[in-house]
Amino acid sequence: MSRFEIRPAQSDDWETIIEFNCRLAEETEDKRLDPATISAGVKAVLADSDKGRYFVACHQDQLVGQLMHTREYSDWRNGHIWWLQSVYVHPEFRRQG
Repeated sequence: MSRFEIRPAQSDDWETIIEFNCRLAEETEDKRLDPATISAGVKAVLADSDKGRYFVACHQDQLVGQLMHTREYSDWRNGHIWWLQSVYVHPEFRRQG
């Protein structure tokens, strides 16, 4: 099996993250995202970790997957909950562990 590197997303990953988010919306909800809105949203997260953090999976310097984590404060638990969202793996790299 090939090795994958998992790392925090960097500001220059924005184009691939936008592409993956658009693919995710089409595959799972048959929805097309507005390019201006998704572009602004991804760039906002990459610029401000309080909004969330993207992590990407790389194979030979190619981004092949992503996820975003956000936090929500829960009064019921008196602590933060991590939400994992925007999870996407390029079709060529699925089911590889």
